[in-house]
Amino acid sequence: MKFLKGGLLASVAVSALAVTFAASAQEQVNPDKAVTERTPEGYEPKGITVGSFRLYPKAEVSEEYNDNIYKSNTNEKDDYITKIAPGLQLRSNWNRHFLQFEASSEFGIYGDTSDNDYTDYNLRATGRADATEALKISGDARLQRLHEDRGGDDVATDAKEPVEYDKMTGVLGGTYKPNRFSVGLTGTVDDYNYDDNATIGGGTDNNDDRDRTETKGEVRFGYEIQNGYEAFIKSSLNDRNYDSRVDDGGVNRDSNGYNVQAGIAIDLDRLIRADLGVGWMEQSYDDPTLDDVDGYSADARVRWNITELTTLRAIASRTINETTTTGASSTIGTALGVGVDHELMRNLILNADAKYYNSDYQGISREDDKYTYSIGADYKLNRNFFGGIKLSHETRDSDNAVNEYDQNVIMVKVGGQF
Repeated sequence: MKFLKGGLLASVAVSALAVTFAASAQEQVNPDKAVTERTPEGYEPKGITVGSFRLYPKAEVSEEYNDNIYKSNTNEKDDYITKIAPGLQLRSNWNRHFLQFEASSEFGIYGDTSDNDYTDYNLRATGRADATEALKISGDARLQRLHEDRGGDDVATDAKEPVEYDKMTGVLGGTYKPNRFSVGLTGTVDDYNYDDNATIGGGTDNNDDRDRTETKGEVRFGYEIQNGYEAFIKSSLNDRNYDSRVDDGGVNRDSNGYNVQAGIAIDLDRLIRADLGVGWMEQSYDDPTLDDVDGYSADARVRWNITELTTLRAIASRTINETTTTGASSTIGTALGVGVDHELMRNLILNADAKYYNSDYQGISREDDKYTYSIGADYKLNRNFFGGIKLSHETRDSDNAVNEYDQNVIMVKVGGQF
């Protein structure tokens, strides 16, 4: 029955793609934007006027087949997952300043393993005040209800259900650029609150020792060398404070650190946008049993319009991340990724991505390499209805074989917007 259902999904996807090739020939495009940043004329949602705002409703339904939902290397379990994602966006129409409110949710419904069902939601408000031509002040407030699937790095292996948690985020920043020089200040607070979850044996996993508040402050100085090229240096301080004095293993995971980077920002709008930075980072832990961490840091993002119809994307980063793995103070995460978007027709975009992520656990002999590959297509039927398909594969290699897995996912989606 599962193979029959999978064949039906594949048939629907192939039929949808076939319809697109009967569409009209390629029309004039706007080369000033990346492929995924522009919406063809006649395909943009109109929205609903609400005073000086416009309201944009949207809903999406997707069906996934996942051949290894627990990311396990033994006793692999497959399932079909229906995801329903409604959302609203209220956006200002002002000539100056900007304000936007968002509300969205996602309901995940598993065909055979209902213990894995979840409900996520997101409430967000973002804004920008143009105090003067040179001074911009921005803010971002966000409340999220999220989950970690069984099989996640910090989820206990005996978990009966996903780990749910709340995340609150507040960001306040400003940029002042009176001439070639610029200065920016940003403050960020992230608060995490994890729920306990049931175990397969009938007990309860305590996740309170993961509750924490992460505070970060950053200052950035820039100098415009010439039009489209800016050299910069930025420095940030962080404080990671756990609600519990010690975790379930008796370890105090509080820490503080810094990251200093220098680099160049490129903004040649019709061709390339890039932000390239390298530097040094350190994180010091209050508990003497946890290893302090230092090393080079990196943060690079590139968007290159190879042609008017093809955009190349690339990312690279190296950061210090939290973990509750016994004996490890943190992980150093190294990420590399490349992707391409191609506008085959003005309402059909093809995409492909390849990503590599290395997790080097500090204080224990564990290192994971994760490889992710995907191909997909997004199709706009008209301004109100859209669809898509995506095939992805993920592999994790590890020093410990129990942490290795292979996972394949096929997803078909349809949606509406107004």
